[in-house]
Amino acid sequence: MNDDPLDPHSFNAAYEVLKNNAVLLSHQQEPDIDQLLPLVEESLKAYNICKARLEAVQQALEKQIGPEESDHDPAGP
Repeated sequence: MNDDPLDPHSFNAAYEVLKNNAVLLSHQQEPDIDQLLPLVEESLKAYNICKARLEAVQQALEKQIGPEESDHDPAGP
């Protein structure tokens, strides 16, 4: 687990926290209950940063190229 505060503008740093925490949890034979809550809290914060950065990129792309096309094909039936 990382004690450094996460940069809310760094997708890569937040994603790295998520990957590291997933590896840590998957390699434990028995979960360390004392560390579980801080690990989950850190992971949720990292997830929210990743989600916010992805949404910001999506909004920027939509501004530049327009909203996503709908799921149906206009040439379809």
